[in-house]
Order: sequence, then structure tokens, then C-alpha cells
Amino acid sequence: MNKEPNTDVPEKKVIDVSGLSKSFGSRTVLKDINLDVTAAQNICICGANGAGKSTFVRLIAGIAKADIGCIKIYGLDTNKYPEKTRPVLGFISHQSMLYPDLTIYENLLFFARLYGLNNPHDRIVELLEDLGLVSYRYDRTNVLSRGMLQRLSIARAIIHEPSVLLADEPFTGLDTHAVSHLKEVLQNFHNTGGTLLMTTHQPHITLDCCHRVIVLDKGTFIFDSTVSNLDPDAFRRDYLEYARSNA
Repeated sequence: MNKEPNTDVPEKKVIDVSGLSKSFGSRTVLKDINLDVTAAQNICICGANGAGKSTFVRLIAGIAKADIGCIKIYGLDTNKYPEKTRPVLGFISHQSMLYPDLTIYENLLFFARLYGLNNPHDRIVELLEDLGLVSYRYDRTNVLSRGMLQRLSIARAIIHEPSVLLADEPFTGLDTHAVSHLKEVLQNFHNTGGTLLMTTHQPHITLDCCHRVIVLDKGTFIFDSTVSNLDPDAFRRDYLEYARSNA
């Protein structure tokens, strides 16, 4: 895992979000969001389509900028110190962020060099083996199935061994086997000391993968609990009723 960035004052919080708001034109997407995430937590943010989940993750990843508020990674403001905070982040998006005309190996080699890895080949081989992509390493990305493409997207996101992984709806479009495999990958990331923040609208996956669940509704957090304090059946029922009311 990447070490946290050097700071003058030690910071226990991995992610520290305060007073975060974001609008697109006249539409407010996020309103005064606050969130603390400590090391090695697995957190899932649930919400119906349009709740603001993707926007929130993109703001933390530094792909978009907030109108108001502050995001700190290991105590460092992401706007002031992007060169120190971005290397410790991995990001899985709706888009693969891959080059379709390159092979699996070529894509990973590109991103390995982008992050300045000293031994890119060894790291690529390790990921290909872990994610079951060895037999497909010379296939072009534009011919991959949804499941294979998601595996490659994960490899791209963690090739530089980030300590924080941001995953926006990572299970969307995957079959049962691919979902099971991805759960194992995320669990392994956590077992090696990683901090995971993911979004999903699927409550059963939420409870399987995370230790803490948050519900985002119309730009604000309306629920925040550890999974151990939940009644799983009650949460699924209540969440489905909430989702139907927002459909």
C-alpha cells in the first residue's frame, strides 16, 4: 500500500469532508455534506439515481470541484495539494477510463508509467494474475465483456497501490460470478490496509461489502450507521421503500 502523504501534523482521518456543496446551474446536487473516514474503513453510500452519489465521489477524487467546502486526504486539502493527495487515491468510475484500441497489457503499462512505477512489468503481472486476466492480456480493450472491462478498470485503479479506493457503482452490469469476484478484490484491498469508499443502489451488496452504510437523499445524508448495528432485513425493506418513493 502507498504510505500516506507526509504532513507536519499527524492526522488520524483519511478522508475529512466539511461543508461540501455543489450545484449545476440552478440544481443543487450536494448540500453542506460532512464526512469523516478513518483508516481501513469500508464505507458504502447508498442512494437513488440523482441523489448525488457520483458527484460526491468525483469531488473527492479531484475530478470535479465543489462550490463550497473542503476535502482533506490525510489532513491535506485536495485543492491546495493535489500532487500529494492524488497518488494515494484509486478511482473506479462508470466509465472505464481506458484506451479501447490498446491491449489489456498496454493499458496497464501506460498507467504504470504515468504513476512512475519502477518495475511496471512485475506489478502488471501481479494484477493480471489476481484479477484473472492473464489469458486475455493481449486482447484489445474494445472487445472485452462488461465483467472483464470492470476487472481491468480495477487493475488500472490500484496499479499504483493506493491507500484509498473510491468506487462509484462498481457492481453495475456485472453477472453473479463477476460480482462475487469483485467482492473478493475489494475485501482483499481492505485486508491489506486499504480504505474503501463506494457507492451503490443495491442494499444487499452494501451489507456484504462494507462496515458502515450511509444513505444520501437529495444531496444530504439522511442515515449513517455501522452494519453491525443494523437489522439487515429491516434495512433492505426500508431502503427499498425509500428507493421506490424516489423512483
